Amino acid sequence: MNTPPPGPGVAPPSGYRTSTDGMSSAARTIHDAAEDSQEDVRELKPTKMTDREFGTKHVQWHADFAKAIDELGAGADAMCANLMGFASQISGAGADYAATDSRNAQTVNQSGR
Repeated sequence: MNTPPPGPGVAPPSGYRTSTDGMSSAARTIHDAAEDSQEDVRELKPTKMTDREFGTKHVQWHADFAKAIDELGAGADAMCANLMGFASQISGAGADYAATDSRNAQTVNQSGR
């Protein structure tokens, strides 16, 4: 259960923890998964299926199918790019936290002298 902080402010959610190592690890995991998926997505579009392979009774729908595959591939490609961007933001935030922690530690150490 959250205990309100003394004075004004908002208490963090119960159990919320992070670390620069955790952020770095999460960023790598997200980036690598998105990068691996992006390779798979590139193989998805354009469709390799010809109108004849689509079926003689369904040839009229092949153009719509091919367009849908291209749109699906473009959307999946954009999702991978966004995930890699998100991973970069997490990594950058972790680096910012580490730099701030280091500066704060130096300030505390210097003030104790």
